[in-house]
Amino acid sequence: MHSLNDMPNTAAKDLQHGYVLSDLHMFAHRSTAADHLSAVREVAGGADFLVLNGDIFDFRWSTLAGADETAHVAVDWLASLVLGVNGCEVFYVLGNHDRFAFFADHLQGLTEQTDNFHWHASHVRLGRCLFLHGDLVFDRKCADPFGQPFSPPEARRNRALHLGYRAIVATRAHRVAHPFFGPRRCARRIVGSLNRSHPSLRKGLTDVYFGHSHRPFNNFDYDGLLFHNTGSAVRHLRSDLLPVRPHGQT
Repeated sequence: MHSLNDMPNTAAKDLQHGYVLSDLHMFAHRSTAADHLSAVREVAGGADFLVLNGDIFDFRWSTLAGADETAHVAVDWLASLVLGVNGCEVFYVLGNHDRFAFFADHLQGLTEQTDNFHWHASHVRLGRCLFLHGDLVFDRKCADPFGQPFSPPEARRNRALHLGYRAIVATRAHRVAHPFFGPRRCARRIVGSLNRSHPSLRKGLTDVYFGHSHRPFNNFDYDGLLFHNTGSAVRHLRSDLLPVRPHGQT
């Protein structure tokens, strides 16, 4: 796992224009990812890079037979995307619904089989831009939000829980959490974590892209940084596919 800063300078210079999105929650009943997949492939085909910023797949609420099947179908979809856009570097950052060691093993296998796929457990920095899912910043038990912890395997959600969650989404009750994850609160938490745990990671940083809160916004200025949230492809919410220039406008 590496960031752009670990790549040769020639590779760094080539990544001038890309896109980022998160929280497709593929395989969950609540997901509207199917409405966005053609756009993802289209922009990736003309971009230098694409960042999939966590919770692209939803292992916690998957409707497939189990975790193994979910992982195989997920990697098949990723392989199809990566091989179809071989001029585009694809970076996968894990989120709270897909940060599992067994899935990381599958991702590592894809990394070894392709030249343009990279995965990261918590974050990746490309030029002046930092990408993270955002969940670890809100986890009080995580001493270092920019570390690489994996979640323990979970028991499969039963049918009653699935039905209950579908009812919550149908009534739009899941939007109630939005006021608690406003731009200022998110930005303050991320900046605090950067300053405490990895001040060197902030050096030269201008933009932070994250997801997790399912509340999209763009260009929120806080403490000298611009924050961007890509929203979520969950029913009744908005998902944004945001353009990124890691080295600024050219």
